[in-house]
Amino acid sequence: MERYTTKNLFISTYLLTSGKVKFLGIETLDYKTKLFIFTPLALAQKLEAEYFSGGALPAKILFAEYNNLKDILFQREPNGEKDYGKHK
Repeated sequence: MERYTTKNLFISTYLLTSGKVKFLGIETLDYKTKLFIFTPLALAQKLEAEYFSGGALPAKILFAEYNNLKDILFQREPNGEKDYGKHK
């Protein structure tokens, strides 16, 4: 399975908010670098291009997913009920 990875929290938030890709979790590269992992690769790349060309998603959901990803990054309990899989 080809995976899309990024260390950009904002792109990750956009991908997650779209609901079109699956979030597989976070991979730690070193003490300060973590990668967000999504699948499928081609769709995630398309959404990344959409993000950079000014794509728009509902703000309420966007902010909720941003906070959920920050919770995962800092090992806090997520605010929502979503199960995002294992976090490394």
